[in-house]
Amino acid sequence: MLPFFSIIIPAYNVENYIGRAITSILNQSFKDYEIIIVNDGSVDKTMDIINEYAKNNKKINIVNHIKNESQHVARIDGIAASSGQYIAFLDADDWYNDHALTILFNEIQINPENDFYEFGYILNPTGEVVLPSFQGEDRFTAYFRKEKYPVYTLWNKVYNAIFLKKTVESLERTYINIAEDMYTSIVISYYAKKIYIINKIIINYSVGTGISTTYKDYNQTLNFLNSVKKSIMHIQKFLEKTEQNINLDNLNYRFLSNTINWYINTQKNIEDKEKLFLQLPDFFDIKIIMKYLFSREESYYKSSIISISKEYKLGKILLYPLRKIKQYLNVNRKNIKKNI
Repeated sequence: MLPFFSIIIPAYNVENYIGRAITSILNQSFKDYEIIIVNDGSVDKTMDIINEYAKNNKKINIVNHIKNESQHVARIDGIAASSGQYIAFLDADDWYNDHALTILFNEIQINPENDFYEFGYILNPTGEVVLPSFQGEDRFTAYFRKEKYPVYTLWNKVYNAIFLKKTVESLERTYINIAEDMYTSIVISYYAKKIYIINKIIINYSVGTGISTTYKDYNQTLNFLNSVKKSIMHIQKFLEKTEQNINLDNLNYRFLSNTINWYINTQKNIEDKEKLFLQLPDFFDIKIIMKYLFSREESYYKSSIISISKEYKLGKILLYPLRKIKQYLNVNRKNIKKNI
């Protein structure tokens, strides 16, 4: 008989957390589940810990990536390996509340035939309770609004397995480690017909421990920017494929805001901050950058790295496309002289 839940845990260098995540599932009062752990090329002791748990529990199945293929691919492979009727994702640094699976099971029994169910969580270490705030059914178009858009995380939902396995066929198998949730959620919401809200706390979500929260590092921020650019590119491709004429400016604006607030302004090295600001036109349209800079209140600049030299950075950004045009004209001018 197929298990009711398949719980997928992508794991990459999480030796300090993976045990807590696994234990929180094993300690559930509801036992009709399987655990799919995708070791995504870890180079620490993550695999040793997973093997130790799997040795004593037949509910644990392991998918092993020889090299790191990204959380996006790890989830896709976890879905392919699953056999449960419903699929949930648990990040390796998060953990389930007591009786979480019992609550989900009961809610699904009372409200069957939904494509997915969204539930609440506790934000750690603050202890803030976050319940689903988006009650509308039209999630797909809502993701492209400026505000009042749905939460795009995958781990605060449980999915009908038949629906999810069919849906992921539309996803590109590509390396995306950050911002992949938005890409996946948009595709899922495009196909979802029925969604149910569970106003109960299921998961403890950790801030500051996952791969997407390794701020204050120049190279990690560049990885984030490249991943965002890649995610948006795949979203655009999906929209074109499904013939959806939707503007992505609001989506780009939100990612730009996140980049500045979460990554650039948290850099330890001030020179790295400046370099990253000046590289923004490589990842976002200049009109999005200008819209962001001119829409902020003065109080923002007082607490921002831009306050060091707002005019200087703004001038640099403004001049960036002009410099490119000048370089292009100079090259062509030289070619014309040669031909003469």
